[in-house]
Amino acid sequence: MKIEKSKLRTFSFAEEGLLSSHNIGEGRLIPVLVLDVGENQDINDLIQMHDSIIAGDAAITWIQDFYNRKDFILRIKFIKPMEISFGIRFKISEDYSIIDGIIQSKGVFIQTGKKGDKVSKSLDKSKILIEVPETGIKSIWSQMLNKALISKYKKMGFSRTESKEITQDHILKMRELWKIRQNQ
Repeated sequence: MKIEKSKLRTFSFAEEGLLSSHNIGEGRLIPVLVLDVGENQDINDLIQMHDSIIAGDAAITWIQDFYNRKDFILRIKFIKPMEISFGIRFKISEDYSIIDGIIQSKGVFIQTGKKGDKVSKSLDKSKILIEVPETGIKSIWSQMLNKALISKYKKMGFSRTESKEITQDHILKMRELWKIRQNQ
């Protein structure tokens, strides 16, 4: 049996940040990803179209790359205001906190730009808020996160027992951040 590689376009993010507004997401911190989409004008068009409508429609799926198990992909399929599909690629060992933030906050903002386009300097730039509902990924992600962090701490020279303890504390503190809410 031959397995065909997916034709899903994927993009890595050039920059990341956090936004919080009492008007959006009950005041919780929501990750912002600046995507370098290169010549893919359709994604810029999508973001511009989104400025003129109240809400769009998108289907979200988390995928672990079959060919590179160290990557996790957020597949986004927009239905409205235009039909377009693409993925945002994350390196689990490096981007675990932003993945966890998207899962915990149940959302992500995307905007386009290049490396060096800091979120704090582009607050007025057009962006889309994408709701990322719970799709049953939380328990799978928790296992992946634990494995990635234990491995990270073991590489730093901690014993397996110490790595497990440090990992639990790391996750607890990281998730405390995601629970912070802006006062209304």
